[in-house]
Amino acid sequence: MLMDDSSLPEIGPLVGRAQGLLLTEQTAQQAVSALAIAAKEAIPRALGAGVSLIRDNRPTSVGATDAFVLQADNLQYEIGSGPCLSAWSEGRAMLIEDTGTEQRWQTWSDAAASTGIRSCFSVPLGQEPHGIGAMKIYAAAPGAFTVQDQKVLANLALSAAVLLGHIQASDTPQRISATFKETLRVRDLVATACGIIMERHDLPEDEALAHLLGEAGTEGLTLRELARSVVRRDSRPGTSAEAR
Repeated sequence: MLMDDSSLPEIGPLVGRAQGLLLTEQTAQQAVSALAIAAKEAIPRALGAGVSLIRDNRPTSVGATDAFVLQADNLQYEIGSGPCLSAWSEGRAMLIEDTGTEQRWQTWSDAAASTGIRSCFSVPLGQEPHGIGAMKIYAAAPGAFTVQDQKVLANLALSAAVLLGHIQASDTPQRISATFKETLRVRDLVATACGIIMERHDLPEDEALAHLLGEAGTEGLTLRELARSVVRRDSRPGTSAEAR
């Protein structure tokens, strides 16, 4: 059964605990490990999940749920190419429908296919290129991940970004608070854009999000950039403030 928004992990309590405990790198990574496990359990066809944390252009794997996740990640790091690294460097989600036919990262995809990985979905941690890393899920079947699955991982990645954002700064509580506020702002902006698309094209929520994701990929924009553009173009009262 697919998760809906009401069953997704709440970011607020996680951040509240983070601020109260002044999270160390170790405890933050433990929390992210729990989010990776949640991704594997929440997405029916996911075989494994994990996070790649990148500092000073050096990637490391955090919270991998299975040994093959580490193997797949390490291969990306060795060859310097793959969907997770691209999600991080470009600041946008990367979907591989079938590693057997994927051309963008052919060396990695061929190797992944030989180990039984056929689908991959990677989401950046943060909304800008070269953020703090990326979160990913792997599956054994081609075309494994639905739009709803992608939405679930995107929400979990927001939580992971909040928990890990402090590692690159010494002002831990202030950094987490600022990241949390930005995360909520981006989520509200995307939700507003989805509402506009739903009304404009008479679409259900899943299809409206798929429309936004597809258009963002076509135009080479992040989801936040496209959502801001959609909201700014809308003439309804009260929506323009969301785009600022």
